[in-house]
Amino acid sequence: MYLTQSNVIRNLSKEEYAMLREMCQYSNNLYNVALYNIRQYYFQEKKFLKYEENYHVCKENENYGLLQAGVSQQILKVADRSFKSFFNLIKKAKSGEYRFKDIKMPHYREKGGMFNLILSTNAINVKDGFLTIPMSRGFSKRHGRKPIKIPFPARLKEKTIKEVRICPVYNGRYFKIQYCYLQEKEPQDVSPDNVLAIDIGLENLATCVTNTGTAFIMDGRKLKSINQYWNKQKAYYQGIADKQGQKKTHRLYALARKRNNRTQDYLRKVARYIINYCIEHRIGTIVCGYNGDFKRSIDLGRITNQQFTQISFGNLRETLEGLCERYGMRYIEQEESYTSQASCLDLDDIPVYNPEQPYTGTFSGKRIHRGLYQFADGRMANADVNGAYNILRKSKQNFDFEGLCKGLLDSPLRIRIS
Repeated sequence: MYLTQSNVIRNLSKEEYAMLREMCQYSNNLYNVALYNIRQYYFQEKKFLKYEENYHVCKENENYGLLQAGVSQQILKVADRSFKSFFNLIKKAKSGEYRFKDIKMPHYREKGGMFNLILSTNAINVKDGFLTIPMSRGFSKRHGRKPIKIPFPARLKEKTIKEVRICPVYNGRYFKIQYCYLQEKEPQDVSPDNVLAIDIGLENLATCVTNTGTAFIMDGRKLKSINQYWNKQKAYYQGIADKQGQKKTHRLYALARKRNNRTQDYLRKVARYIINYCIEHRIGTIVCGYNGDFKRSIDLGRITNQQFTQISFGNLRETLEGLCERYGMRYIEQEESYTSQASCLDLDDIPVYNPEQPYTGTFSGKRIHRGLYQFADGRMANADVNGAYNILRKSKQNFDFEGLCKGLLDSPLRIRIS
C-alpha cells in the first residue's frame, strides 16, 4: 500500500520561492492546454483523445519545454485521468449509481493560477539529505540560477518513494510537499467477528458501539468550536477586505490555514483513537454509517447547516478506511436511513430510504429530547447510541443481543481529544 507524508516547505530564499511560483504557473498553463485539446476533440469527434495522442500535440507547447519532461508528462496524465473520471461517472449514471445532474465536464483552471508539480520516480533526485527540484534546460537558461534543494525527511530515507508533489497553497503564499511512499501492511491480531459500528454526527462526532455491548462517544464540540471561531473571524476580516475592494487578504489566508490544520489534526486523532481501541480489543471489522445526500439536502437552520456542511466527515471516513487497510481490518460503509428513528431494543425493521416510495410505517420508540430516545417499554437511552446500534443491525453483522442491551442502556463514555 501507499502512504503520504505532507510537509510545509520552509527556509527557502525569496528567489527560490519565486521560481517555485513560476514553475507552478507553467504547470497550470500546461494543464489547461492539455484539457483544451481533450475537450475540443470530444466536441468535434465525440471521442476521447488518448494520452499518447495528446502528448505529441502538447510537447510542442512552450509551457511543456519550460518544465522538466517527467513533470510535464505527469501533468498531461492528470488531465487524462480527469476526463476518464468524467466518462466513468456517465457510465455510473446510466446504470443508476449516480445522478446525471451532478456530472460536470472537467473545467479549465483559473488563468494565471498555479497547479501542482508532480515528480515521478525518474524525476526524484535525493542526495546528501536534500531533494533537488528538477528543472528543464529552457528554464535554467532563462533564469541561470542554482537548483532548488529541499531538506528530505530522515524517516523516509529507507522508504521507496513513488511520487513527490509540490502543491501551491493559497495562490503560492506557501507550499506543501507530499511524499508518496511504499509501506508494507502491518496486520494486527484482530478478529473479523468482533465489530465496531460508528454513527457520525456533529457534537457527538463519532458514536461507537461494539457487538459485545460497549459504547463510547468521540466528542465533536471542540471541532465545532474551531469552526465557529473561524466563521466569526472570517466574517469580521472579510468585511474589512470588502470595504478595501479586496477579495482575499493575508490575514484571511492565515485564518483558513490555521483552521484547516486544526480540523485535520483533530479528525486524524479521532480516527487514530478508534483504530487503537479496535486493536486493543481485537476488533477486526468497522462499520461506518453513511448517507451520500445528507449534506446536500440538509435543512436544520442557517447556523446548524453552516456547522454541519463545513466539517469534512468524509475526511474522517477516508482516514479510517486507510488505517483499516494498513492494519488488516475490514472497513464497511453502511447506508443509514431510518437508523435514528427505529428502536434497536424493540428490534424494529429498518427500511432503506426510497424517495419515490417513502416509508409510511411507524416505529416502536421515539426521540423525546434532543439526545434521548424512548423505547416502547418507557426505558430511555442515548439517541446516538441507539442509532449506532441500528447501523450495526442493518449491516447484518453478528451481535450479542443481551450484551447489546447492556451497552445500549448504559451511559456511554465521552472521549475528549486535546
